[in-house]
Formats: sequence, structure tokens, C-alpha cells
Amino acid sequence: LHPGAESIIPGRAELVLQFRDPDAHVLDAIDAVVRELAAEMTEAGPVDVAVIETRERIAPTVMDAGLRRHIADAAEHHVPSYWQEMPSAAGHDPMVIAHHLPCAMLFIPSIGGISHDFAEDTSDEDIILGCQVLADAAASILLEQ
Repeated sequence: LHPGAESIIPGRAELVLQFRDPDAHVLDAIDAVVRELAAEMTEAGPVDVAVIETRERIAPTVMDAGLRRHIADAAEHHVPSYWQEMPSAAGHDPMVIAHHLPCAMLFIPSIGGISHDFAEDTSDEDIILGCQVLADAAASILLEQ
């Protein structure tokens, strides 16, 4: 909000949206809905709503199904039914590497779901469990070779 003071009616507000999905068609559909809503809000008034792309679009990168299966099997072994497959379109290294080598990512939970913040933390138990899942997945991959 601008000027951002509690007792002043703002003259301008900004909202940053970031949406992710492994399917580019879904991303296009979300983009179309956001633009349609902005146009409808502007038409209804009394404020103008504009959609401004602040960075170029990045195509989703799908992680390797085989590696994901090894990680899923190891997770199911250690924490049956207490894990989830979670596609990520975050700007991690695999977005670049996956075009040259098979890639997958393993996420472990952050306390309170806080991520990408100085308050982010993970329990020692979850770190150890994540390492066990990773080690078992790696062993499974090597045995398959």
C-alpha cells in the first residue's frame, strides 16, 4: 500500500502473484483468469486494476519419473502414508540441469510451514528422516543399475 501509513487512505496498492504448476496449460488458464478478473474490476470501478508481468515466464520443468518413484518408495517405507508428491516450479538448480540429466527433488517439512524466511527451521528428526529417505532412494537407484 502506498503511502503505507495506517491513518492514510492509500492511493495505490500492489499485489504480487506467483503461480506454479507443472502443466503450462494450467498456468495459461490461471493467467487468463487473473487478467479477466483485473479487467472486470477496472470496469466495475472505482479503481483501475492492471496486470504487469515483472519477469518473463519460465516453462515448467517436470522432474524425472523414475527418480521420483525411487524417492516415493523410500518415503513410503519410512513414513507410510505421511508424505506427498509435490511438484515444484521453483527456480531450483534442477530447472537447468533437468535438460541434461535426470533430476528430482526431495523436500522436508519446515516447522510451521515457514519457508524462504529467516524464521525457517526444520526439526533434527525431519532432517535425519530426509537423509534416510535420500540414502535409501540412492541405494535403490544404484541397485537398479
